[in-house]
Amino acid sequence: MKKALCLLFLLSYFSVTAQEISGEELLNRSIAFHDPDGKWGKVRMDLVIHMETPTRPMRPSRVMIDNKNGIFELRQITGGREKVWMVDARDTCSFLVDYRAPLSKVEADSLNLTNYRARRMRDYYTYLYGLPMKLKDTGTKIDSQVKKTDFLGKEVLALKVTYDEEVGKDTWYFYFNPNTYAMEGYRFYHDESINDGEYITLEGMMIKNGMRIPRDRSWYVNKDGRLLGVDYLKSMEVKN
Repeated sequence: MKKALCLLFLLSYFSVTAQEISGEELLNRSIAFHDPDGKWGKVRMDLVIHMETPTRPMRPSRVMIDNKNGIFELRQITGGREKVWMVDARDTCSFLVDYRAPLSKVEADSLNLTNYRARRMRDYYTYLYGLPMKLKDTGTKIDSQVKKTDFLGKEVLALKVTYDEEVGKDTWYFYFNPNTYAMEGYRFYHDESINDGEYITLEGMMIKNGMRIPRDRSWYVNKDGRLLGVDYLKSMEVKN
């Protein structure tokens, strides 16, 4: 009887603790899991990512994120040509096609070697591969309330995140393992009332130099669960 009461007390204690954790505390615990030594802000990461979609062949990419020096580089081979997008610490963009600069703006535009795409790809890769650390960025609004919920059959802790208008207009929900605080996935809406947007599942983990980065990301449509594509992290090097 005493053992049963003790077990009931412990279960009740941990349940209440999970419910009472604040949004900021949950985020801090997840960052402590994924980046325990606080390396993200000064690290260089070299990633090889293969993207597959239901309608297109696999697309390999090499991504370099150098947070210490504020440099980003993306290399892709598409249509038999190697294309490179680069953004430096001054937000200046430059490009290469087959190891040379584009011959003209017309050629650059035809190959999508544009400032818009370079900055968009920088923001895409640094955000997704910098989570959950990127949720500390200026303009991010962390909801104070944490909710227990279900994400694709898993019990998780859900954290709602919105942004200052000049940063972003989407509403995000991040899902964390209630025991380890590892990210399990996330979901975003442009307009939550009509259930638009997408959800992303995470599978596997790359562990390098103390950092734990989710390996594979699968993208689905919120409304119908349709698969949009999968980003496979094939290799990762982390340098201080």
